[in-house]
Amino acid sequence: MVAPTVEVRECSDPDDDIFLECAEEAQADYLVTGNRKDFPDDWKKTRIVTAREFLAIIADIQGSDPA
Repeated sequence: MVAPTVEVRECSDPDDDIFLECAEEAQADYLVTGNRKDFPDDWKKTRIVTAREFLAIIADIQGSDPA
């Protein structure tokens, strides 16, 4: 569980800012969303990707083909 201690105002939909706050607090490598359009391309050290992109990243790391 992550409780953000920072306040962010970066998303085009203010209701999505909480996800960036959590990603920052957790120092997340990735934030996976189906709502890519409301987020910046990257947030500090966090890459913002779709589920399909994330599966491809994991498959590449594991050396397999994503299903």
